[in-house]
Amino acid sequence: MTVVATSITDVVFGLDGVLIEWDGRRPITGQYPQGIADMMFDPCDEWGMEFYLAMLESGWSEERVLASYNKHHGPAIAWVLKMYLDHEKDGFVGMMPGMPELLGDLDAAGIRLWGLANTTRKHLQLALQRFSELRLLRDFVVSSEEKLRLPDPVPVRRAIEHFGIDSGTTLFVNNNEQIVKRIGELGFQSVKFKDADSLRNVIPTVV
Repeated sequence: MTVVATSITDVVFGLDGVLIEWDGRRPITGQYPQGIADMMFDPCDEWGMEFYLAMLESGWSEERVLASYNKHHGPAIAWVLKMYLDHEKDGFVGMMPGMPELLGDLDAAGIRLWGLANTTRKHLQLALQRFSELRLLRDFVVSSEEKLRLPDPVPVRRAIEHFGIDSGTTLFVNNNEQIVKRIGELGFQSVKFKDADSLRNVIPTVV
């Protein structure tokens, strides 16, 4: 990472993999055999968890997701998905190391903090209930409410408008290379998240 503009007034963070550590298997770990989890998270299944989690992040309701999953996998496995959704909070491992301290330092330095993520409002609310440090962020734009997932530019433009941020003094932080690239194409500074220490090094105010 290289140092960005010396005058940063706003930082816009992703959520999972940037601010918080998330393990998607944890909500059903110990409740069902390992083979069930492996089947649900099979990346080769076009109607698997990757698809349906993306649909939730795109604005599908949980009821719609469960109905479609039941159609493709049957009621027994659909019940496992329901248990997953009911125990979603168990997927939170913790804050990413060093991020609570970094958020506090940025806030103390007068830098405004925001969130923009491929997620649902439910997931965000569960995270806010679990991790008080996230309340330092003034507001979030979530993909499920925009009905489009990043790296589509629509949620990014919505965040820019809603937060009232300026391209010259704003830094976007995300762990997805495609999202980082798209934000850069829109004229904003953006960096791929590696860890809290690396991020400190690109924001001179808090080094």
